[in-house]
Amino acid sequence: MKKSTILCMLLLFLLSTPLLSRSLGYGLGYYGEEIMDGPERVSSGVEVSLAYQPWLLEYGNPSLVGKVAFGTDQDKEWVIPYLQAGLNIDLVRTMNHPFNVIAHNVIAYTPAIGLFYQMDPMRESSSFTVEMSPLKLSQKDFWYEFFSPFISFNLDEGVVDSWGITLVRYTYFVTK
Repeated sequence: MKKSTILCMLLLFLLSTPLLSRSLGYGLGYYGEEIMDGPERVSSGVEVSLAYQPWLLEYGNPSLVGKVAFGTDQDKEWVIPYLQAGLNIDLVRTMNHPFNVIAHNVIAYTPAIGLFYQMDPMRESSSFTVEMSPLKLSQKDFWYEFFSPFISFNLDEGVVDSWGITLVRYTYFVTK
C-alpha cells in the first residue's frame, strides 16, 4: 500500500508540470558505502542518475531523482548495491556565496536534502535514505555536488541499514 501511494504521488507530480517547462538530466557520481548488517561490508563505485527538475524556485525547489549504483565490494566482486527513487529539494538558491571564484560563469549555491526510497537487490531489502548536499552548485545546464553524506534506515526493522558519502556527482541537464 505504501509503495503504490508513493508511486502515485510521484506520477501526479510529474504530470502536474507542463511538458514545455521541464528539465531532464543525467548524472554520474562516485560513492562509498558501508552496510551495517552482520559482518562489515563496504562497496564503492559509480552512481548513474536521472533527474527531472520542473521549476527553478528560490526556496524549496523540488526535483525527482532516480539512481542506480554499480561498484565492487570488499571481495572485488561487481555488485549493484542500491537503486533509489525520490525527491531532491534545494533548500535555497542564492548567487551571493563565496564559491563564485571556482568558475568563470555565474553559479548558484543550492544546498539540498534528498529523500529516497532505496532497494538493495542483493539482500532483497528496502530502506529510506536521507542525503545532504551541503556543497551543491547549480547552473542552467549543470549541477555540481561534492561530499554529500547519506544514511539509510531499514524500513522493516527501523534501524540504520547503511551510510556513506558521494564524493562527487555531476548532473547535465537537457532543457527544452
